[in-house]
Amino acid sequence: MRFLAVLVLFPLIEVAVFAQVGGKIGAMWAVFLTLCTAFLGMFLIKTQGFRIITQVREQVAQGQMPAQTVLSGVMVFICGALLLIPGFVTDTLALIGLIPAVRQSMAAAILSKGLIIRNAPTSGRDQQGTGNVIEGQYRREDE
Repeated sequence: MRFLAVLVLFPLIEVAVFAQVGGKIGAMWAVFLTLCTAFLGMFLIKTQGFRIITQVREQVAQGQMPAQTVLSGVMVFICGALLLIPGFVTDTLALIGLIPAVRQSMAAAILSKGLIIRNAPTSGRDQQGTGNVIEGQYRREDE
């Protein structure tokens, strides 16, 4: 029910804010700003996507877990998509999310909450990197 309320109210808020801004600066300027932010969103998705992919490859090559870099890249992609949506509310949210300090602190908070698994064992090593891995077999008794 909340999702439905948000789905209905959010476009109404966007239209109201757009009308207010258009009334202050003029309708043509409001449309121009909306088009500029859409192009900015497309540019960010393209350029930052390639940059994040390069950083992830470098971190994997060094044996590091690129969880924060990947999460930061996902956030940049979401902010770029928000810039593509016409409206000043989504543009403001996207621009706040594109501030590197805000984005990094949000990524760190998400990782610290355990919403995304980090430091998972890879290539036969445990989390401390000692190489002590216990292997075994199992079977389900309920089948």
